[in-house]
Amino acid sequence: MNRILYYFSCLPSRIYWKVKGTILRWRGCDFADFRDPSFGFDVGYQYRSTPVRDFRRLMKRVDREFLPFEQMAFFDAGFGKGAILIEGMKLGIPQVGGVELSESMFAVCNRNLEILGRKKENTKLYQANAATLTTQLDDFNLFYMSNPFPEHVVKQFALSIIDSTKRKPRKFFIVYFHATLHQTLIDTGFKLEYNQTRKILFKPEIITYNKIYSLPNQNTNTGIEL
Repeated sequence: MNRILYYFSCLPSRIYWKVKGTILRWRGCDFADFRDPSFGFDVGYQYRSTPVRDFRRLMKRVDREFLPFEQMAFFDAGFGKGAILIEGMKLGIPQVGGVELSESMFAVCNRNLEILGRKKENTKLYQANAATLTTQLDDFNLFYMSNPFPEHVVKQFALSIIDSTKRKPRKFFIVYFHATLHQTLIDTGFKLEYNQTRKILFKPEIITYNKIYSLPNQNTNTGIEL
């Protein structure tokens, strides 16, 4: 009975996002789930956009407790078709960027940004393997992942962030949505700052863990000029 009541309590939000999704499709935007056949599961997973409501809740906690929106330089690792980049801009984050392996999704993201008038000069997007990035990470202090990569890519990306902070000391955080590789980040040297547990409606056996990480004793200065 509680699940049924919860479902109906969420209907207004569900209807809103259904209508909004329809309008976006009419405008030519594409945020549909997608699996790029040009690469395998050894480098990346299928694209599914993060639920907007959950993303906003998690990011508002970052804003309140760790790093204000106005000081953020937001980097989405595996941005897919750009839904989270756009939501980050709507939250008032002044600088956003990210990396995407798939050429086709990279092109779709750029088209979505143009249609919605969100393509700006300070939006830095890279079409590459996240494990190969180096100095490109130096311009950012908030790194976001939504379970985008297998373990070896996540580990190398995390090590690249640490190397970046050695080149450019600054305060930064990692936001990991659906953190299936939590232990990989801990073993790499990161500290868990916040843990959010989310249960999937009608699927009590599925629990999503969304987490926020930092490096111990990191520089208190954001180190990013916006």
